[in-house]
Amino acid sequence: MRISRTFAAGLCALVLALTAAGGAGAEERKLSVVCSLFPQYDFVRQIAGDHASVRMLLPPGVESHTFEPRPSDMKTLNDADVFVFTGKYMEPWAERIVQSLDNKKLVVVDASLGVALQKEPDHEDHDEHGNTHHHHHEYDPHIWLDLSLAQRMVDNIATGLSAADPEHADLYAKNAEAYKARLAELDAEFASIVKKGRHRTLVFGGRFAYLYFLKHYGLNYVTAYDTCSSEGEPGVQRITQVIQYIKKKDIRCIFHEEFVVPKVAQSIAEQTGAKLLTFSTAHNLTKDEFEKGVTFLDIMKANRDSVEQALTL
Repeated sequence: MRISRTFAAGLCALVLALTAAGGAGAEERKLSVVCSLFPQYDFVRQIAGDHASVRMLLPPGVESHTFEPRPSDMKTLNDADVFVFTGKYMEPWAERIVQSLDNKKLVVVDASLGVALQKEPDHEDHDEHGNTHHHHHEYDPHIWLDLSLAQRMVDNIATGLSAADPEHADLYAKNAEAYKARLAELDAEFASIVKKGRHRTLVFGGRFAYLYFLKHYGLNYVTAYDTCSSEGEPGVQRITQVIQYIKKKDIRCIFHEEFVVPKVAQSIAEQTGAKLLTFSTAHNLTKDEFEKGVTFLDIMKANRDSVEQALTL
């Protein structure tokens, strides 16, 4: 009897061990998703939840416009199920990289699909020698700063995730709708702030990437720079015009972008008494923000508070 009980106990332990092993082996495989920039990365996290392992190619703290994929990124993309990028005007390297991959199962999501892109403004400056400089880039790719277009991006991403993982398509669609409702709520808050503002013009002393945001809310703007390009600095004439406008219109805040020492904006602020504020383009996060789990909505809510100051002070 003693032997039988020992045998039974051992058999039971073996069955439990095999069951546990079988359960571990049957654990759901997560979808592997690679995103170019932070907005797409965070949108995927909101839509897929625990069903996807999400990686961002752009390292935290790095300015997106100077980024080029590394050899290690090629391996990451070759092992991925889904690649999400903004579009060819934001990531001109994306099409070349995708074509060079051996990964035939990769679902590639252009998050700007169906969005009517805006042409960037074409201005001219004169330097101290009287030479004319034209500043022009074809299309502005920063579509996520218009929260209605951010919702379009969410739809495109949900469609891509569903194509790669049809089993969870209903879940992705449900999560996308819930997240779009949160974006729409914040969109309404911005609209309310604009409506209550004492004026309708924002002034920028840094790289300019805000065209979609401004057009969406019917705001005017004055800017020292014309684009987000780091290829040139504004001329003395342009900076003087911005300073004169601030003084004439009693503008009390001036914006600059994140990740920079805002030399031009700081100089204008010192000469006008305007308050210096950051308007994040949300391309990326600092390493500390990334580790703390800061979200796209967190960034845009901070932008909301800054815009409220600029329009009501």
